[in-house]
Amino acid sequence: MKISLVLPTYKKEREVIDQLERLYGFLTRVNPNFELIFVIDGYVDNTKDILTKYIKDNKLKKTKVIGYEENMGKGYAVRYGMERANGDIIGYIDADTDIQIRSLQHAIKQIKKEDVIAVIPSKLHKDSNVEMTFKRKIFSYGLIIINKILLKLPKNLTDVGCGLKLFKRDLIKRILPTLKVDRFAIDSEILNEIGKVGYSVSITPFFLNKNRSDSTSVNIKQIGTMIRDIFYISLENRKFHTSRVLNKLYR
Repeated sequence: MKISLVLPTYKKEREVIDQLERLYGFLTRVNPNFELIFVIDGYVDNTKDILTKYIKDNKLKKTKVIGYEENMGKGYAVRYGMERANGDIIGYIDADTDIQIRSLQHAIKQIKKEDVIAVIPSKLHKDSNVEMTFKRKIFSYGLIIINKILLKLPKNLTDVGCGLKLFKRDLIKRILPTLKVDRFAIDSEILNEIGKVGYSVSITPFFLNKNRSDSTSVNIKQIGTMIRDIFYISLENRKFHTSRVLNKLYR
């Protein structure tokens, strides 16, 4: 099965080569049929040039760099990359090296099972190993609660915001046209769409590196936008439900 991994990339010129090297090496060993798609979410630094030069110098044929001038947000970048992916398995992962490779290893093993359509790593899985600051814990658990209250998520889901997710291609083809969120709530929107069609997901362990870059402050600045987008998704759910009811009444 071919694996397409989308990496939404914004201001990662210091970390992106490390992520490219370890993903390329790992996938070459465990699933040689793959592609890495770096989506440069706004040409605001030298990330694109650094990646392009490294890929050319090292003849990494299974990697491509795409993007656009203006910063549009993680959600837009994920959709942009998925629309151009051709794998049997399509997913996304952060462009830095915070997520341990074994998180991806567990996810790939699970998504290859015939009856699994989506793999969502979770910080709350019994085998996960994630150290978080108090502020990050408050943010993470608060986000999970808000999502569960407002959205129609898969019943067995335990986490929302981990920066790695894998899906079968047929599922992505079905839900991709419905996705509209441009910023960080893309995780919520995808899981909401999966929940609406009644699918369950497979939960796998999640591992973060201890000496990682702490992006909590960035997330806190984005809380307002994220919650707004989650409310927007919730409103769209209600419109969708109302429309279905009316259609049944007037048939």
